Amino acid sequence: MKTGQLTALVAVVSGVPSRAVLAPIDSTADELLDTLVWVDGVQSRAAAAKIVLVEQLRQRLAHGASDPTSRSLDERAFTAEIAAALTLSERAAENLIGVSRALVQSLPATLTALASGEISYRHAQIMVEQTVGLDADSLAALEAKVLPAASTSTPPRFASTVRKQRERLNPESIEERHVVARDGRTVVLDEDRDGMVWVSARTSAANGLAIHDRLTTAALAMRKRGDKRTLAQLRADIFVTILLARSHKVSGKHGATVPAFDDLLDLSGDVNNTDIYNTDNFVRWFRGIMAEVIVSVPALSLLGHGTEPAALEGYGPIDLDTARILAGRARSFVRILTHPETGATLSVGRKRYKVPKDLRMWLRVRDGTCRFPNCNRQAKRCDVDHSFEWHELGETAHDNLAHLCRSHHTLKSAGKWKVEQASDGSGDLTWSSPAGRSYTTRPAMQLAAR
Repeated sequence: MKTGQLTALVAVVSGVPSRAVLAPIDSTADELLDTLVWVDGVQSRAAAAKIVLVEQLRQRLAHGASDPTSRSLDERAFTAEIAAALTLSERAAENLIGVSRALVQSLPATLTALASGEISYRHAQIMVEQTVGLDADSLAALEAKVLPAASTSTPPRFASTVRKQRERLNPESIEERHVVARDGRTVVLDEDRDGMVWVSARTSAANGLAIHDRLTTAALAMRKRGDKRTLAQLRADIFVTILLARSHKVSGKHGATVPAFDDLLDLSGDVNNTDIYNTDNFVRWFRGIMAEVIVSVPALSLLGHGTEPAALEGYGPIDLDTARILAGRARSFVRILTHPETGATLSVGRKRYKVPKDLRMWLRVRDGTCRFPNCNRQAKRCDVDHSFEWHELGETAHDNLAHLCRSHHTLKSAGKWKVEQASDGSGDLTWSSPAGRSYTTRPAMQLAAR
């Protein structure tokens, strides 16, 4: 490629003819952030150019044969061609080809957003992954519904948004799809480096969330009592301990009670002593921990007169059969019937600082996660914070409260980031960064309604 052609391509990909000096030494923080965002946009525009080139090549090199056998051979040869040119595995090349084809042929708005630098390549991949199997009309409706959220959402949060909206667009099929997916439950062992492996299970969302919540609750109890391991390490250690426990006794002949955590300390003498795990009491203590997961069920659907899907906290829509079972029988699940009149106390004004239990639960459902920009820590693991500080006469009310994880609560309390809650009661938070930038976050309840 000649120099002039290369310059033209750079201009198309980057959106500007050149940037001889990206970050002058006298740049302000805001200017440096602008440059950083620009560079990130260049990556997205380059990814879009790559996508278009791959699909153009596919149509030229692997799209001519008419009979199935020849067409299959052409496609395999083309996959090998892309893999060799880009130094990829053929599996990775096959994935790139599939994403390119889907974006060019079926998701033009997503490709346009990628080409303009509004979204990342990972956001575009998520759109492709979540639209597999949809007919043309459903695909177009879903793309139009969720794409505006991509530019302000992290990839994990965007994936959650797309998945939830997909279920709402076609709630009738979730029952059948869950039955089919349930048959694919399994446990997989993947090798890792340095003498480690990954053990992962594909199970129902309800089971998976309950397992993770139970491990987290136990790990938090260990941390509260002085254990120095991280939550991630504790979840892993407890998981292994329970599955490999030598004893499976839950109670004695006369119905022994579950021991308190202090009893375990008395047995080991040291909370960091791993011998604590070799006791029957530890297994019994862990099995006494109940998971808590919220399942929200539309009242009419619960009674069998509606098709609107239920929602599992931290996951999204689930089939109604599972939701009815959880709402009716499982002790470890909290049932909330969605209704315009919840009965929750939304404000106690200046009467007290402590947030009432029903208001705390309402806020947990409303927020879903920590309300700091791009934080996905679940609300139930966060603090309920007064946006306008209590000591500055802020009220204990739904329109002055929001969930913040401990880390972001600390940032806010230290004055590093400032927050203001919308006066219309929507729960929207507007954050001001140290560099002077503004970011708005919306509660999960509001996002789900869109």
